[in-house]
Amino acid sequence: MRSSSRDSLVVVAVAVCLAVLVSVGTCVFDSEEISGASFTFVGWSPAGKEESYQSCTLTNGAFTIQGAEGSLSDDATLPGGVLRFSSLRVSNGYIVVDKHFPRNTNVTIKGASGTVAAGKPFVDATTAIYSDQFSIVVTDSTFSWAAAQPSQSLVRAPSTIQLSSSLFVLGSTVKQASSVVEVTGPSSISQKSALAVDYAKCTGCAQGLVYFTSFARVWDRSMLRISHSSVMGAAGKPLLGMARDASMILDNSLFVVESVSSPTSNLIGAAVTIGTHAQVTLRAVTVKSIGARMSGSVTAQLVTADDISESIPSISVVPGTGCAAACVPTATTDSACGCTCGADMPNGNFCTAMADPYATYAYLGCSEGCTKCLNETACLDCGPSYEKLPDMTCSLTGLSCKDPNCNTCTAYGQCTGCKDGYGLTSANACVRCSVAGCKSCSTNPNVCTMCLGGSAPVNNVCPCTDANCVSCTGDTSTCTQCKGGYGLVKGTCAECQVEHCDHCDNDAGNCTKCASSYYLTPLFTCSQVPCNIEHCIKCDPKKPSRCQQCAAPYVVDSYDGLCRLSNVCSVPNCMKCRADTSRLCAECDTGYSLSADATSCNDPTTQSCQVEHCNTCVEGDSTRCAYCDTGYYVSNGKCQAVEACYVSNCAQCMLRDSTKCSTCMSGYLLTSSYRCVSQRIVNGVVSPYSLWMTAAVLLASVAASLA
Repeated sequence: MRSSSRDSLVVVAVAVCLAVLVSVGTCVFDSEEISGASFTFVGWSPAGKEESYQSCTLTNGAFTIQGAEGSLSDDATLPGGVLRFSSLRVSNGYIVVDKHFPRNTNVTIKGASGTVAAGKPFVDATTAIYSDQFSIVVTDSTFSWAAAQPSQSLVRAPSTIQLSSSLFVLGSTVKQASSVVEVTGPSSISQKSALAVDYAKCTGCAQGLVYFTSFARVWDRSMLRISHSSVMGAAGKPLLGMARDASMILDNSLFVVESVSSPTSNLIGAAVTIGTHAQVTLRAVTVKSIGARMSGSVTAQLVTADDISESIPSISVVPGTGCAAACVPTATTDSACGCTCGADMPNGNFCTAMADPYATYAYLGCSEGCTKCLNETACLDCGPSYEKLPDMTCSLTGLSCKDPNCNTCTAYGQCTGCKDGYGLTSANACVRCSVAGCKSCSTNPNVCTMCLGGSAPVNNVCPCTDANCVSCTGDTSTCTQCKGGYGLVKGTCAECQVEHCDHCDNDAGNCTKCASSYYLTPLFTCSQVPCNIEHCIKCDPKKPSRCQQCAAPYVVDSYDGLCRLSNVCSVPNCMKCRADTSRLCAECDTGYSLSADATSCNDPTTQSCQVEHCNTCVEGDSTRCAYCDTGYYVSNGKCQAVEACYVSNCAQCMLRDSTKCSTCMSGYLLTSSYRCVSQRIVNGVVSPYSLWMTAAVLLASVAASLA
C-alpha cells in the first residue's frame, strides 16, 4: 500500500463489523486490527476504487471516517475511491466524516436504520472539507431519535460545499428529527456543486427539510433541490428553514422544488434574493404559504399557497400542460422540456457536474393506494377504495371527496378544486362565493375571480346572463329589471312592441311606463302629450284635445278630434253624415233642410231657433236649445258659456259643473266623485275602473247637457 506525500489518511472506528468485510478491488482498509477498537488506513491503492461494509452494527458511539490533516486536492497521483456502507444497523450511534480526502471521493450509505444518539446527526460532516468532487450520498435509510431536540438531522453538512462536490439524501425517513439536512455557519454552495433532498419523509423537522443556521449563498452554476418530500407534525414550519434574520442569495444557479405536498407548512423561512441569471422553479407544490419574500423571477406550475402574489411579485405561472423548465445555468431547455447539458456539466435531469443519483433512483416506497409494489410506480396489490389499472398503478374509486362542494381531491380526500360557485380556502375547504353569478373565487369568498359563462367580473360584480337585464338575483340568470325598451315577460327581457315605451312588463304589447317626454294613454300606448280621449292611441302633439290615431275600429272625427265608429252619425234627422265626421251632416232626412254649417237638419215648419249661441233648438220649441255652439253648454234650455275648470289635474270639466271633472290629465284617473287621482298600476296593469269611469262621466256630462 502507498502512503500519500501529505499527511496519511487515518480512519478510526469504534464500531464492530458483525459480518464479513467485503473488499471490492485490491485496495482494502488495513484489516490487521479490524476486530479491535480501531484501525489505521494509510492510503488508497492506485488500482483500488471501492471499500464496502455490509450488515455492520454501530452501537453507543461514533464511527469516524478520518481524512488527512492537510489538503490533498493538489496531489493528482492519489486516485479517488468509494467507501460504501450497506444495511448498517445503528443503536445510539452516529458517523463522523472529518478533514481532507482525495478528489473524486464518495461516501455512500444505503439502507441504514436504527436510533441515533441524542442531540447528534446520523452523519456529522461538519468538519469535512468539501472540495474537488467530494460527495456524500445517503439513500433508503430510516432513523429516529428518542425525543425531539435541535441538531438532530440525518446529515449535518459543513458551511462550504464547493468545486463540483455534492450532498444527496434520497428515499429516507426520519422521526423526531430537527431537519433532514442541516448546513452549519454562513454557508456557500458554489462552483458547480449540489445539495438535494429527494423522496424524504420527516415527522417533526421543525427547522425544515433543509436548515441553514446562518446566511446562505448558492452561486456559480450550483443546485439546491427539494423534491417528492413531505413534513408531518410541524404545522407552520418551513420546508427550507433558515436561522432568525438570515437570508439566501441565488446567483447563476438553480433552486428547484417539485412534487412536494405539505399543506400545513411554509415553503421558505427567510427572504430569498434571486439574481439575474438564477433559475427558480416550483413544480407541483402544495404548501400553506410561501412564507417569505422571493425577490426575482420565479417560474411556477401547479403551485398552491395562500400568499403567492404577495410573496412572489415576479412570478411566471405555467399551465399544467406547459413547460416549467428546471436546468442548472447555462444549460438550455429542449422541445420536450428537458435539459440540454454542456460538456462540463453533463449529468442527470438537471445538468450537474457530478453524477446525480436522482436520475436513476428507484424509490422503494409504494405509490398512493398501493399495498405491495415492485417500485415507486409499479404496484402489485392495491388497497381498499382503489383498483389496479393495466399500467400497474392504483386508481381511487371508493373514497369520495370529504367536502360535498369539492370537485377534485387527493387520494386522502383533501380538496384541491371546488365546484362552480365555490372557492378553495387555505384550509382546503370549499365555501360559497358571496358574489352573485360567480363561478370561482379566491381564498376570500367575497372576491370573485371568474363569473359563470367564463367572463371576468367588473369591480367584483358579475354581469347578468340576459344582456338586456340590468338587475338580477341568485345566479344572475333570474332577472328582476330590464333595461329601457324591454319588459320582464315570463322571466326574460322582451323588447317592447309599443313605440316610445320604456317598460312593458308582463306583455310586450302593453306599455306600463313611457320614455321621457311621453305619456301613458288608457290603451297602454305612449303619447307626446297627455292623452285621455276615449279609444285614442295617440293624441295630436299640437292639440292634445284632439286624437291623432284611434284604436280600431274607431276613427278620428275631423270635426272635434274625438274617436268615433265609422258608421255612426250623431246629427239628428240626418240620413248620411260626412265621411270624415259624425258631427256634420251631408244629407238630411226627407222633409228636413240642412243648416248652413251642416251641424243640424231643420224642420221647415218649425220656427227658427231663438236661443242665443244655440246651434239646434228642441224640436217644436224655438225657445229651448238642444245643442249649443262650441264653448257653450245647455242649461235650462239656454246656452251658458263654459266656465274655467276648478278640479286639480283635470283636462276638461263637465259642461254644466266646473267643480266636476270629465277628463283627467295624463297620469291621473277619474274617481266616482269626479276628482283626478294619481294613476295606479297594479301588477303592470292599469286599475280597471279608470276606463269605465271615464266613459260613465262622459255619458253623464252629455246627458246633463241634453236636460
